[in-house]
Amino acid sequence: MPSFADQPRPADILLQTLTLPDPAICGESDIYLHRDSGVALDLDAGALHFLEGGTAWFDGYMTLFNLGVWTRACHLGGLALRLVGEGRVALQVTRERQIGDIEILVERLVTLDPDGGRIDLTQPLGGTPEHGLPEMDGLLKLRLVAQENAVLTGGAYVATDTAPARDVSLGVAITTFRREAEVAATAARMAAFLDRAGDDLGARVQLHVIDNGGTAVIPDHPRVTRIENPNLGGAGGFARGLALAQDGGFSHCLFMDDDASFQMENLTRTIAFLRLARSDRAAVSGAMVSEACKWRMWENGSVFHQVCRPQFVGTDLRHPHAVAEMELAAARPKPKGFYAGWWFFAFPVAETRAFPFPFFVRGDDISFSLAHEFDTVTLSGVVSFQEDFSAKESPLTLYLDLRNHLHQHLVHPGLEIGAMGTIKVAMRFILRSVVRMHYDSAEAQLEAWEDVMRGPGFFAENADMSVRRPQISALARDEAWREMAPLGPGAPARPGRIRTQLMKFTLNGHLLPFFSRLGGETAVPARERGLIWPVWGRRAARFYDGTGRRGYEVRHDKARFARIMRRALGLAHRWRRAYPALRDAHRAGYAEMASRPFWEARFTPARPPAEATRAAE
Repeated sequence: MPSFADQPRPADILLQTLTLPDPAICGESDIYLHRDSGVALDLDAGALHFLEGGTAWFDGYMTLFNLGVWTRACHLGGLALRLVGEGRVALQVTRERQIGDIEILVERLVTLDPDGGRIDLTQPLGGTPEHGLPEMDGLLKLRLVAQENAVLTGGAYVATDTAPARDVSLGVAITTFRREAEVAATAARMAAFLDRAGDDLGARVQLHVIDNGGTAVIPDHPRVTRIENPNLGGAGGFARGLALAQDGGFSHCLFMDDDASFQMENLTRTIAFLRLARSDRAAVSGAMVSEACKWRMWENGSVFHQVCRPQFVGTDLRHPHAVAEMELAAARPKPKGFYAGWWFFAFPVAETRAFPFPFFVRGDDISFSLAHEFDTVTLSGVVSFQEDFSAKESPLTLYLDLRNHLHQHLVHPGLEIGAMGTIKVAMRFILRSVVRMHYDSAEAQLEAWEDVMRGPGFFAENADMSVRRPQISALARDEAWREMAPLGPGAPARPGRIRTQLMKFTLNGHLLPFFSRLGGETAVPARERGLIWPVWGRRAARFYDGTGRRGYEVRHDKARFARIMRRALGLAHRWRRAYPALRDAHRAGYAEMASRPFWEARFTPARPPAEATRAAE
């Protein structure tokens, strides 16, 4: 639907639009709205066409309005719903306080107006002109029933009669490494959106494309700048973006991944929230949905408690009940250890106390969030669609995962769990790989444990991972993807309870004699390779991609298992003895490396945009 920034009213601040699907990003219409056969979705025109009696429910993840989040975190003088279109409709706005507790706020016949009619929600919600809207719980949902043939061409929730909003200027940083097509497309879409919105977003926005690969070609635009940077990973790229936000006098910084696709509504909602936020520390964490399954939530924020624990993973965004449960919970205070992923994270520059730590990738976002006391929220519909982490899993990523997990526990006092606690974390990672017969990954994780024991100097010396990365990648022998004979349809069956318990106690047969002859074989799709149950009781497993023609095979190997466990026990002994000194050294090193001077010494001097573009060509 068209942006309401095109026709602002004097005291109105656009909070969120009734967003429709964008086939280039996500075509799952049920995560936006639900409709009967009397409503047609015209994506080209951004409109809904109603036959008489046709009904549309704006109750999806992308279109409901979360009163709990907005009224608790923001100053709202009032709230209204604006609709643009033609034709007469029966309108109903409901408030769902909790699952099953629904009240009707507004119910009336309205004639849609091409100039945008307003339905006031302040008084029905108990707000007053003097005090505005109080803090309250609940989700607002809209239903339209056409009384004649009608068309809806736009809709939005707007803040009315609101005191002057804070000035927001947003320095957006996208870190990219040789994803030329993806980042160029994102930059073009953002530039076009900013041109349409003009000054009506209420914020100054500048996109900095941090090009770690030196190959991106970005069209010239006054609001887009390409910065050539050495390949210092996501940590180094986003450190460069933060430095640019500081130097440019931006009030807020937004980190985004180069492989994330998102609707520009993300910016509309984020900027509105930051303008109206009560707290100077207000920040916005975007959700992530897998490109492979665009109706299933992958992560709506995450909590670091010994390991990473994604919030609301698996929520089916097509079902209003599941979405309501997630959104009602999202309005509550965030748990201890909550952190935001850098596929979409906006935060205040003035409240930044540390720069990213040089993890290269994996763990930099966790560390950054834990080092700050941002008041972070998740906003419904602020989401990125991208390849999920299970698709990216490899010995290298698992090396990086264990390395950062151990480091987080060493440097952040609130995560202190002692020598034995951190040994359990390391053993949990390694045993998960071993029972899945991913011995390459287990060996990479042993390398991670050893590297953390080398002290904080290891991270400084390997900020670009140019030496260590190929060494770890070379460990992937059995787990290297290759062309394989195609597989027929089929999927592993869940094992029974007794078999599951037996496999747990024997580490999937590694403690049973002759298991390599007794266990069965299986084939597992790539989307399930992070799970353990598909390989319980198996002496071999083949993992394959969506085509069924690429994959790899792992086999039970007791000798290799024994070597890995001997080395793990030796490392555990060394870790326990060295732990106090190691913890103190890493904490001192963190203060030095999570700083601007550390990164400035490693940045390539920025070249003018035109010169950088010519160099890329």
